[in-house]
Amino acid sequence: MKKQVLLATVATVVLLAAGCGSDSQSSSATNGGLPTVTGVAGTTAHSTADSAPVETGATAAPVGECKLDRPLKIGFAADLGELGAFSDQPGSKAAQVMVDKLNAAGGVGGLPVQYVVKDIQGDPAATQRAGRELLDGGVNALIGPPFSSTGAPLLDTVAGKVPIVFMASTDPALADPSRGAFLTSFSDPVQSSAIAEYALSQHLTNAITFSSTDDVYFSGNPEYFKKAFEHGGGTVQRDFSFSLADADFSTQVNQIATLKPVPKVLFTAMVMPQTQTLLEQLAAAGLGGIVVAGVDGFDATVVWSAGAVANGVVFAAHTFPQKSNGVEAFLADAAAAGAKIETISFGALAADAVQIIAAAATEACSVDGAKLIATINNLVNVPVTTGTVSYKGTHGVPEKDVVILKVQGGKPTFVEALRPAYIAGS
Repeated sequence: MKKQVLLATVATVVLLAAGCGSDSQSSSATNGGLPTVTGVAGTTAHSTADSAPVETGATAAPVGECKLDRPLKIGFAADLGELGAFSDQPGSKAAQVMVDKLNAAGGVGGLPVQYVVKDIQGDPAATQRAGRELLDGGVNALIGPPFSSTGAPLLDTVAGKVPIVFMASTDPALADPSRGAFLTSFSDPVQSSAIAEYALSQHLTNAITFSSTDDVYFSGNPEYFKKAFEHGGGTVQRDFSFSLADADFSTQVNQIATLKPVPKVLFTAMVMPQTQTLLEQLAAAGLGGIVVAGVDGFDATVVWSAGAVANGVVFAAHTFPQKSNGVEAFLADAAAAGAKIETISFGALAADAVQIIAAAATEACSVDGAKLIATINNLVNVPVTTGTVSYKGTHGVPEKDVVILKVQGGKPTFVEALRPAYIAGS
């Protein structure tokens, strides 16, 4: 199969390593439109057809000859005004930026990618309506919302007709390749176990948790943390319950003040502005020395915007701008396009979701829903904005490092990236 090499400058061009998808020919993996600042020069990307490896670097990538007969159309069932808005508002804008970048580089299969957003309003019934409307509108793939309360109804409505790539969800129950469903990110057991491992490495061996039954995200993560923390030799003294409607945590804080010994770490999946209230009340009670630790909701809702009271907070994130990824370049492109993205991860994850779908369409040289599902399920080492992604043998949850960030001087700073040695529930 003939290949052409597209040379591009680092700052301006999206690289797409595209393969021709015929059954009789092997095809190369794609980088799905990764901004050229990838930091992965010399690594190899492998296609589902076990073809010869393709070298990916900072300034050049092979471009294949796949020619689609109809354009790839991506729909985003986005929660733009309710609980999921913290991820889907920036995510829907970031996805548009990545679609525009792909189209500026020639599109997918020689045709411009089409993109449409439907607001699900955080409501299961509205989600089902949006899903039907997107399918009726001819989408070939969907980007899904962050929470199971709307993700599960979307899965039921789509019924495996097209793939759903859940951009921000970390709920492992939403990953089911047999139903065409995949996560873009690691799962809750992974991120909570990573925070537990990190806390223990810092000799923070005595913990409490805050959990809410309002969504499995807010109850599951503390439970995963507890299992991993205790597996590693730590002690979780107590779990404190809260509601997403709460605006005061003085009762819980007063109870924490009576604990002996005083806990070293407080873990929660809480989001802003509640996190700020909790931090302020802990500090006012003389408990500011407790390390408050969280998961990706701290990133999504910008915990560092709480000001000085957030200094010392640690949390799990999906990525951080480094030489080894294209996050900084993508966020710069998004800013130039007028897309306001305050979070570290959630614009980049939306870019990843688009790139994953585009990679599958290029690899399969098809926009048929069943073919896209099968192709995503077998992708290996596909470069995306946050690094690389693989789905083969992962049951729809890609293996990714968890980035540990710490708030210092009013902004998040990189601590380390890790994959936990023990994953709760595994």
